[in-house]
Amino acid sequence: MSVSVKFFPLLAQRAASRRESLTVPYREGLRPIDVVRAEGFSETDAEAIMVLVNDVQAELDAPLRDGDRLEFMIAIAGG
Repeated sequence: MSVSVKFFPLLAQRAASRRESLTVPYREGLRPIDVVRAEGFSETDAEAIMVLVNDVQAELDAPLRDGDRLEFMIAIAGG
């Protein structure tokens, strides 16, 4: 039981694992924010991270399921 994780290269450079791709063990109640925190990002950092779960934009507190694909990107705002 696991969740596959992919980090945008710039985020991977700052992550604790320093890896663009990894697999994390699935557990009941796992959310993207839990992975972000485990990789050493602060709450302020998390505000600038966009999350995709199975190729669909999601919230950092969205519940994950076994086998999900999780992707973290830098959120860019502009106009």
